[in-house]
Amino acid sequence: MAKKKKIKNAQRKIEKFRQKPLKFSLKKYLNKHPNTLPPLILFVLLLIFFNEVMMGGKTFLPPDRLNSQSIGPFIQDALNRGIYPLWCPYIFSGMPSFSSLTSAPYVDILGDIIKVILWPFKKIFPLPDFMGVFINYFLFGLFTYIFLMKKAGVRIVALFAALAMVFQPPVIAFAAFGHNTKIATAAFIPIIFLLLDELLEKRQLLYFALLALAVGLQLLRAHTQIAYYTFMMMGMFILYWVIGSVLRKHSFKNIVKSLSLVAFALIIGAAMSSWLYLSVQEYTQYSIRGGAKGLDYGYATNWSFSPSEIITFLIPSFMGFGGETYWGGMPFTDYPFYMGIVTLLLAGMAFIVKRSRYVVFFTILALVTLVISFGKHFPILYGPLFKFLPFFNKFRVPSMIHILLAFAVVILAGIGLHSLLNLKDQSQHQKIRKYIYIFIGISGFIALFLLFGKGVYLNWVDGSAKNLTITARDSAYQKAASDAIKLVILLALSGFAILYYLKGKINRRILGGTLISLLIIDLWWVDFKIVHPQPKTDQDRYFANTEVVRFLKRDSERYRIYPVYDDKPSNWYVYHKIQNIQGYHAAKLKIYQTFLEETGLDSRNKYGLPPFLAKYFRVVLKDSRPSLQPIPPEQISPKKIKFDNTILDMLNAKYLISYYPIPDPRYRQVLSRGPYVYENTGVLPRAYFVDKFRVIKGKDNIFNYMKSGDFDPSTEAILENEPEFSISPSEDNQVRLISYDIHEIKLNAQVATPTLMVLSEIFYPAGWKAFVDDKEKEIYKTNYILRSIFLEPGSHEIKFVFNPKSFKLGLWISLLSFLFILSLLVIQLAFIRKKKNSHAEN
Repeated sequence: MAKKKKIKNAQRKIEKFRQKPLKFSLKKYLNKHPNTLPPLILFVLLLIFFNEVMMGGKTFLPPDRLNSQSIGPFIQDALNRGIYPLWCPYIFSGMPSFSSLTSAPYVDILGDIIKVILWPFKKIFPLPDFMGVFINYFLFGLFTYIFLMKKAGVRIVALFAALAMVFQPPVIAFAAFGHNTKIATAAFIPIIFLLLDELLEKRQLLYFALLALAVGLQLLRAHTQIAYYTFMMMGMFILYWVIGSVLRKHSFKNIVKSLSLVAFALIIGAAMSSWLYLSVQEYTQYSIRGGAKGLDYGYATNWSFSPSEIITFLIPSFMGFGGETYWGGMPFTDYPFYMGIVTLLLAGMAFIVKRSRYVVFFTILALVTLVISFGKHFPILYGPLFKFLPFFNKFRVPSMIHILLAFAVVILAGIGLHSLLNLKDQSQHQKIRKYIYIFIGISGFIALFLLFGKGVYLNWVDGSAKNLTITARDSAYQKAASDAIKLVILLALSGFAILYYLKGKINRRILGGTLISLLIIDLWWVDFKIVHPQPKTDQDRYFANTEVVRFLKRDSERYRIYPVYDDKPSNWYVYHKIQNIQGYHAAKLKIYQTFLEETGLDSRNKYGLPPFLAKYFRVVLKDSRPSLQPIPPEQISPKKIKFDNTILDMLNAKYLISYYPIPDPRYRQVLSRGPYVYENTGVLPRAYFVDKFRVIKGKDNIFNYMKSGDFDPSTEAILENEPEFSISPSEDNQVRLISYDIHEIKLNAQVATPTLMVLSEIFYPAGWKAFVDDKEKEIYKTNYILRSIFLEPGSHEIKFVFNPKSFKLGLWISLLSFLFILSLLVIQLAFIRKKKNSHAEN
């Protein structure tokens, strides 16, 4: 019987298909699929905005993006050789690359799926490299659209919110300044919130699996701080939901069921990200963000959002527009935290018209995240969070939490627009009119005060700590005045459209279209000041081989460089796979950060000179202009000279690069075309033996001894714990580097007397192991940052291998968790389909 039914259904479908005309009608298609058009509009507007990088052959070349691209050849070379790169030897004398998130290829599952989907299209169309970032912007808008459609059910409202989200200047700045993992991670915020809400309310297995998947995918997009803020948002909403459920007298049993499902989903989602985060967590203990203390409070709160900068929510350029015109409280910035005046107007309207539980929550979320972003300016909240909230002290830049503020304000704006379009109670009309008059009045007063109060404004600028030039100060005012005029015009047009709608003169569609148009004008006015696409050829020129690089590559020995004073960014030399004792990373190894601070290798005086050069030159003013004057050799501290030489020798820093001369016979000039290259004639090899060791405990004691002038790394090693061996010098002890790769270093040693072999590689116990004749040997922390092993007399084959267990364990946990989630989804979707077919047959 069932078989006959299936045959009849199949025949009916075939007959229906035959009767259908093959002619395609776009109008009919859109009428049948109305949710196709808004995402299409979103896609087209994104394409128009990013047209220069999508179709014009240009690209974004911000320092952060170039910094990340500099590591590309190293990653690609390793992958081409069948090695998954976990360690980078090219910055800071070596550091973990995977667990520090310097590079994590193939971890972003969604990103890789997108690449696979795009691969056949790339064979046909010349898709730009920016395509992946573009799709993340589209997903951010699409997920916001889905959220508002689910909660409001009005397409024009959902489209407004989607556009307001993706075109906010701080969000556009993610791509403009190379913060691609930020947009990739932030894109999941709306969908995670929606799935969390659905799971709490409906307790369905489908939402459980989707929430776990969304959380796992977001975590694997590798921007831990934005993912952490997403978890903060979820925690706040869960608490808010529990309180609301109790007040609404929901069943205690159902509340516990909902919370249990959410907790399990979050655990499974977190487990899915274990491949990355087990390694990250392991590294954190050794980085500057590690331990219970986490980051230094002052360092962590550097980019605290000053309460006075709230005015930039109305007038984006009030504090200047980043760069040389910025005079706000942060060290520097390149763009304002502006969400759009139309967005703010509608967000406030949500609270006036409809104080639903979502309005209350998103208002709380907006206020809490705003206050958290104040950081050091509001220590009464930030201090306890920094001290007691788990992992909170691992992150810097408090203003980054504005991504949640932006999300909250956009959702409130969507709810506000929805409430406006669905007004039925005439008494609400008067409330809205009053609200609009007050909002426009206050904003207009601020704008007019700025336009007619130039002197007061300039006095405020002069009173700031930024010391702007006269030109920059005047430019800041002109930008602010221009934004003030724009504010007045946009508010007048928005207010007029809303009031006209309230009188019944225009319909919902015209009002929605008008507000969307004004929103785009408002945000693009600011956005186009942030994006500066450049020709792709600039990127090739940026990394082009220089005379210095060509010279350095002619030396086949294993060595490092010290860029004393050149014009290249910290990680530039990584592109050419040249090992550097310097570099850039926001979470470098703690021991190396301490080492850099104690040695001054990474510091500059107020004239920009590093301490290494400052001992040879003093800056004097000639005709009110600074110039260098050599310091007589007898006035230079011998201890300072000895300490600097000691550090560079033990780090295997063979070449120094500087635009200024180094007046020291120890450093022989080997390239005289700018910048100069000097050879360190006293450099120690990558591996060497010492005659003795000294046990010194405590950082201060170690560096005091190093600076004393008595420490010679070629004959003595500093250990931090008393070893169970003794050594004796011998000229017959020899060691030779056989091979060097990122995860394996092979050496051959001929040892006549018990000795300590020092390897000029960073001490990192979470993964590096030493093997002598295939037997594991203990690695000793040496000279505060290096490694050493004890060798008995004889001929030895030595291997140092980097193989962290956390990487493999995390990979297996992630794989099993991902398969579990996919299995649940397949089962649920099959069940839903079966249920639909069953209903159709009946």
